Amino acid sequence: MFQDNPLLAQLKQQLHTQTPRVEGVVKGTEKGFGFLEVDGQKSYFIPPPQMKKVMHGDRIIATLHTDKDREIAEPETLVEPFLSRFVGRVQRKDDRLSIVPDHPLLRDAIQCRPVRELTHDFQTGDWAVAEIAPPSIKRRSWL
Repeated sequence: MFQDNPLLAQLKQQLHTQTPRVEGVVKGTEKGFGFLEVDGQKSYFIPPPQMKKVMHGDRIIATLHTDKDREIAEPETLVEPFLSRFVGRVQRKDDRLSIVPDHPLLRDAIQCRPVRELTHDFQTGDWAVAEIAPPSIKRRSWL
C-alpha cells in the first residue's frame, strides 16, 4: 500500500531536510559515551551505541534529536577520520584478528583483516602497524 508512494517519499525527504545537523569533533570518554564538540562553544551527547560508529577525534556531521530535554547527536557522515594509520597490539579470538590501538583514548579493539600478501602468522600480543580503509558510519568495519 505504501510501497513506491510518491507522497510518502516526499514526506520522508521533507523530514530529512528539516532535521537539524551539526558538524564537530567527537570527544570520547572512558565510560563509552562521548560528546560532539561544535566550534568549542557547544557540545552534544553521543550515547554508547552511537559511539561505536565513530572514534575519538573524528570530524563528523550528526543529526540532532531531543530525548528527555537532552540534545543527542547521531553520527550521519564522516568528514575527516582521526586515524588513518596506527600502531597497536594484536588480539586473536576465535580465529579473528583485532588490534587495540596504542592510544590512551582508544581502548576498543578494532577488527581487521591482514592484506593477502602478508604471510606472517599473528599471535596475541604482537605489535602491528595498521592502516584504516575509508570508513562508512553505516557499517563501521575499518580494516
